[in-house]
Amino acid sequence: MSLTSALGAAMSGLNVSQAGIDVTSRNIANVGTEGYTRKIQQQTNQLAGGEGIGVRREAAQRQIDSFLQQQLRTASASSTFLDIKANMLGRIDASFGTPDSNSSVAGSIGALATMLQELIDNPESEAARASFLNQASNLAAKFNGMSDTIQDMRLEAERNIAAGVEQANALLQTIAAVNNQIAQRQAGNFSVGDLQDNRDLAIDELSRLMDVTVVNRDDGTVTVFTSGGQLLLDRTPVELTFDEHTQIDPGSTYENGGVGTIRLVSGTTSVDLIAAGAIRSGALAGHLELRDSILPQAQAQLDELAAQLALAMSEETVSSTAATSGAATGFDIDTAGMVAGNTINLSYTVGGVRQDVTIVRVDDPSVLPLPNSATANPNDLVIGIDFNQPMAGIVADLQAALPADVAVSNPAGNTIRFLDDGALGNSDIDAVSATVTPSALTDAGTGMALFVDGSGGTIFSNSLGDPAQKTGFASRITVNPAAIADDTLLVAYNTGTPLGDTTRPLDLLARLTSNPRSYAPSTGIGGNATPFTGSVDEFARRIISFQSSQSANATRDAAAQQVVASSLQDRFDAETGVNIDDELSNLLLLQNAYSANARVISTIQELFTVLMSIGR
Repeated sequence: MSLTSALGAAMSGLNVSQAGIDVTSRNIANVGTEGYTRKIQQQTNQLAGGEGIGVRREAAQRQIDSFLQQQLRTASASSTFLDIKANMLGRIDASFGTPDSNSSVAGSIGALATMLQELIDNPESEAARASFLNQASNLAAKFNGMSDTIQDMRLEAERNIAAGVEQANALLQTIAAVNNQIAQRQAGNFSVGDLQDNRDLAIDELSRLMDVTVVNRDDGTVTVFTSGGQLLLDRTPVELTFDEHTQIDPGSTYENGGVGTIRLVSGTTSVDLIAAGAIRSGALAGHLELRDSILPQAQAQLDELAAQLALAMSEETVSSTAATSGAATGFDIDTAGMVAGNTINLSYTVGGVRQDVTIVRVDDPSVLPLPNSATANPNDLVIGIDFNQPMAGIVADLQAALPADVAVSNPAGNTIRFLDDGALGNSDIDAVSATVTPSALTDAGTGMALFVDGSGGTIFSNSLGDPAQKTGFASRITVNPAAIADDTLLVAYNTGTPLGDTTRPLDLLARLTSNPRSYAPSTGIGGNATPFTGSVDEFARRIISFQSSQSANATRDAAAQQVVASSLQDRFDAETGVNIDDELSNLLLLQNAYSANARVISTIQELFTVLMSIGR
């Protein structure tokens, strides 16, 4: 090797050492910088004619475990999802309170029972009647306030989804822009490590919004998909849109278009990401689950409690009378007092098999046919009948829905007759009764419509129209204005009932605290086969226990997921982060290499001086 070649090799070594010191100094300077990963100076043997002539500096690179990085992003998305869920469930739990708290809905029902007991002890007391009505109003206001809170939380989730979609679009634009820069620099053999760090920061932030999968390309760019497989970014990003709603009520659902939906728009293609199930984790998924599942379930529980409270206080049973026609026997039931949502309860035996049937009065035929889940009873057959037609049509619809061995007829007026098959002995009518909700507060039974639907005093009868009367009832429940106008109706259930009579207060107390009722499994309490059964007071306490349990479980899940995410983050940082001790050790090696190359150059200079002095 000539002195000139040696000098070139030493100079290349000096340049590589300088570049290494530069990279090391930047690593040390960025200790603690979010998203910064350790860069490594790459070098290769420089050849000319198959012989080494020095060292060539390559672009500084970073060493990333892509699989670990994807695991971390997935864990971060899950952690964000669970944190949002735990936070919101904690707020719901705080709103519902504890069973023993006077400020909870269960405490308010308990206070109402206490006021009823005081009314029983002194039914003639105007103060006792006023105190009871005041507590009833407080209970109704409690329902109204809690319902409003739930809908406000749903609207908050809607706003957060809108903000998240806007942020996701901005991040996709950022990723696309950095992608282009990386592709250009990598094509020119320039370092792209810092740009990759910036891109990863954007992808990490996007992954906390929604679960994404990243695929690396040979040109240094990445392609981003949802975990469900929908393309978010290739060479250019798609656009996410969200039709934000500024008002949400209990009847606003994703299914009926009452809330916004996230769409992926690419050219002329539009995909509903919610319907496609593409958003499964991250902040967006958390807010979607709150808006469309968790909060509506809490509202459904409130509505069910309010509905059962109103029905428990007002429902009356209409007994049937025995009927015969030739050899056929059965029962007549008077349907004059029935309104939409009221029921006829029929039991018959055909071929030795007993069947319970709940016939529901429906005035809106668009909801027909009714599913068996329309009642909480898992063993009954539910038949919805349009009563908003002549009696002949009602009878014909009933006969079509029942076996031929059960004969249905209309002997007179509003009476419906159910008869067996007579002498054939193949069928028996076991029992018939009706459940009605009278609007009159006197001469209609010992119960009363204490709670009504709205300030207009509409009787709550659990009508199954579209929407069902129960939907959002907790936001509208109020005390019957007729009872407020004349508080003696709390005692006088019949014309002429003396104010000292305790029959109605005693019955109302039993309806509230001891008479069992079955509650809709759609509330999440009880199952389809085993619905929750208990008093109104017991169901209120069960709701509070349910929400408390949901909140505690969500908090535990979030804490456990945080441990997983933190563990993966620590592992990722250990593999990609900057370690001061390692950098200082590397700096010492580079310093020695720089000094050695400088020494070589100095020696070659001395040799050139000697060479030039020859022959002088």
